[in-house]
Amino acid sequence: MTERLEQRPLGRRDEALLVQLADGTLSGAARRQAEARLHAMPEAHRLIERQRRVARALGAGAELPPLHAAAAPRRAAPRAAVAGALAALLALLLVLAWQDAGPTVERAADISQLPATDRAPSASGPVLRAEVDGVRFPDWGPEFGWHATGMRSDDIGGRRATTVFYEHMGHRLAYTIVSGPALPRPADARIIERDGLRMSVYRDPGHGGHDVAVFERRGRTCVVAGHVIKLSTLLELAAWKGGGTVRS
Repeated sequence: MTERLEQRPLGRRDEALLVQLADGTLSGAARRQAEARLHAMPEAHRLIERQRRVARALGAGAELPPLHAAAAPRRAAPRAAVAGALAALLALLLVLAWQDAGPTVERAADISQLPATDRAPSASGPVLRAEVDGVRFPDWGPEFGWHATGMRSDDIGGRRATTVFYEHMGHRLAYTIVSGPALPRPADARIIERDGLRMSVYRDPGHGGHDVAVFERRGRTCVVAGHVIKLSTLLELAAWKGGGTVRS
């Protein structure tokens, strides 16, 4: 049994266990089971010790290192901010997990729950001054009121993934473009076509009910994920062509 556990990669359940162990919400038998599962994982001691260092640093108001080389300059962490501590810890755990696993659409969608690490790119007509392999991000502000508020870059299994975050009336969407050839789409997603764009659409309950749309533009995988009142809003945004400037 132990040998099989050691061969398993860090999954979402394991990430959740690490977070729960960090904030002390597990106790008794649940805590013992979580510790047994995590200690059977490869290099679990390194992951657990690193999470503890992060938690201690956040509690002391210390600065955290960038999640990877492309991250923005370091910023001071807030003191005694439990929500902020958990968000930073989750970001760290996701990045650690991505380093040991191949790129997938689901991991690209995970970025939607992480914070921006850089300012939003400026607009240049219907698109923003940000791109991945020649694929530009749309500027949804003038047409829909969804304004770009920040961005970040990540490495997912050796692939560069750039994300722009948009907000509108308290709702937040993440638009991620992954470099390289298109990734396989989720097999259980619904196929919806809107304005000539074929999208794989699903809801991820693990992120509080995020809606996710996966599609391709110029052979690159694009993932739009987040909370919207109506799914039709997400589909309309994803399929928007900006007068032909945003090409599929």
